[in-house]
Amino acid sequence: MTTDVLSHTDALANHVDVEGLKVIDVGCGAGSLVRWLRRAGADPIGVECGEQMRAMALDADPDHASSYLDGVGEDLPFDDASADLVTYSYSLHHVPTADMVAALSEARRVLRPGGLLYVLEPVPDGPSFQVGRLIDDETTVRTLAQEALAKATTLGFELETEYSYDSSSTYTDFAAYERILVGIDPTRAARMEEVRDEARAQFEKNATRNDAGYSFRQPNLLKIYRAV
Repeated sequence: MTTDVLSHTDALANHVDVEGLKVIDVGCGAGSLVRWLRRAGADPIGVECGEQMRAMALDADPDHASSYLDGVGEDLPFDDASADLVTYSYSLHHVPTADMVAALSEARRVLRPGGLLYVLEPVPDGPSFQVGRLIDDETTVRTLAQEALAKATTLGFELETEYSYDSSSTYTDFAAYERILVGIDPTRAARMEEVRDEARAQFEKNATRNDAGYSFRQPNLLKIYRAV
């Protein structure tokens, strides 16, 4: 059986009509999903606790500074029942493990009844994972994120959709990859210093070369819950 290869925004568009929705993107990183949501007709706000990633979002979207807030998933700066859609795109596993269930509970608090929780998580496998694990092995945190999601039905959610697909990420070079990887979590910088040569070698070994640079295929698991 061949797994679909999709962009993350195509996967979202295939499952949710975002036009007119008030959206909270938790762990928005550099803000690419926030900007796509706005273009698709949604009213999005990104929440990001990483100063470096939030700065990248603001640099890329200077006319919408109010769309990017400092905050964390376990303590969202929003009123009860104020959103139609909460998205976690590659971000739930970055929530402290002890707070993952609390973060899902916060998502339920800010969602209106009938609203959707959209959680996209990378599977701990694939070429990109083989490179990244040299700097930060996320096997455990990605597994714990799925365990937290298994408790979502006790928090006022019903599972509507579960879907697996592969995505592809492309970097112009290893420096661009390093900038993103460390930008997401600056504590990775020290480890990167220790293993940079090995990581660069694995980056080049595991990538598929094309005109745009170095591409990596990544398996993903998408789950969509409805607030009840």
